[in-house]
Amino acid sequence: MALFTYFDCESDAGAAQKATCLSVAAVTVDENFKIIDQWKINSKFKRSRPFEIDAMLAHNIPVEVIENEKLSNGELVDEWEKRFKALAERGTIFVGYNSMNYDNILLQNTLFINLKWPYITNKEQFDLLPAIRAASVFAPGALNYELNEKGNTSFRLQSMLTANNIHTEGAHDSLFDTIATKNLAKKLFEKAPEVFNASIALRKKKDVLPKIKEGIFCWHESFFKAKIYCGMYLGESIFPGWYYLFDLKKNPDDILKLNRDELKTSLRASPKYIRTCKSNRAPIIMSSEFALHDDEYKNLGLSEIKKRYNLLKKHKDELAAKIRDIVEEQYAEKQEFDQEQLQPEQKIYSLTGELSSEERNLMYQFNQNDSLQEKKRIFNLFKRGDIKTLAEMKLFDDFSEDEFCQVLTKRDLKRVKKRIAKNILDMSDKPSPFIKIPAQQARLDTLKLVAEKNEDHEKMEQLDSLDRYLEKMKLDFAS
Repeated sequence: MALFTYFDCESDAGAAQKATCLSVAAVTVDENFKIIDQWKINSKFKRSRPFEIDAMLAHNIPVEVIENEKLSNGELVDEWEKRFKALAERGTIFVGYNSMNYDNILLQNTLFINLKWPYITNKEQFDLLPAIRAASVFAPGALNYELNEKGNTSFRLQSMLTANNIHTEGAHDSLFDTIATKNLAKKLFEKAPEVFNASIALRKKKDVLPKIKEGIFCWHESFFKAKIYCGMYLGESIFPGWYYLFDLKKNPDDILKLNRDELKTSLRASPKYIRTCKSNRAPIIMSSEFALHDDEYKNLGLSEIKKRYNLLKKHKDELAAKIRDIVEEQYAEKQEFDQEQLQPEQKIYSLTGELSSEERNLMYQFNQNDSLQEKKRIFNLFKRGDIKTLAEMKLFDDFSEDEFCQVLTKRDLKRVKKRIAKNILDMSDKPSPFIKIPAQQARLDTLKLVAEKNEDHEKMEQLDSLDRYLEKMKLDFAS
């Protein structure tokens, strides 16, 4: 029996890499969408992290409610990891709405900075949002869609729920949004089963290449609106698990005759005929006949598409090698200009790729041991400075200052607080994994003026509450 676990997070920032998860909910169902289990975990704020004003206004959870939650943020992370690990062991398929771009990133980054292995959901996962977008072009009429203020199809969750008469108790609540996502998935399953089945077919990375390596197929991409592409596999890219696809709307005869410089120029031109398939994003691959849903491919005709496929098939390895060479050169040039030192919180991919089994075991022990003396012993075994910094931050967030000083020293505490202050009180535009209080207070001032002009007393009170929290935090770290 297949299990699906739908989940959603509410956080304090729009960028997942900077955010702290304040609430996570999950609903596990069987293949017939019968609920087997559901739960929700809330927590307090993280001591070292400010919040983004717009994110707090979006989920509308009052500061006072968050401050009075029973669990610390560290306890939420521990419980989240425990429950998701248990679900992963049962073979559940993790599902979210825009989870590839937010919830999964938030989960991974949250686990990483808490010295936990971040890739719990990677083996079995898919994102419902691309499936909903795919249905709009591959199964037109199956679902209803609203238009946004720019006249484009809106794929926002709340908009999709309204358009398809799916009731929810309240927007931007992690459990209500999770249940609504599950109900939207059920409607997709009922109304567009081909799209739903395609959306879960390639949830394992290893299944992607065998599916696309031979023949003509369709996929979709979405930038403002969803669009059908019809093409073929060209070859591996310079990044593992990413594959070049050739859009057969472009006549390959025009490309094969180009020299290197001409090919390099053509790769920059729009529309782009080389697309990328990422095996870790559960791509939705449909048969070539679905190209006829698009007027350009319909006018081109399947016979011409097949003719172009047969021509390119003979030369695809050579063309792919030329493209890899050009892209590798461009990537190397970019890297030369991107040498800014990253902070430990930003090194999830480089650090996890380098960790030995011994280091991972030490991180696990550091989390599992409740004894402060044991934490001290294990901390001293860490060899990497980046891991030590993350461990120091975790100690600061999870324990009182007195407890912190039982593991490290008062001088260490002062240094850690100085590091936090440097990041969250920074007034520059320099990129950072931390939200900056001055920027958020500037945003508050703008919103207060608007609320005052509109005589929106409820909004003014809400903004004042957010301002008080940030001001207190600023004073705590400025001292």
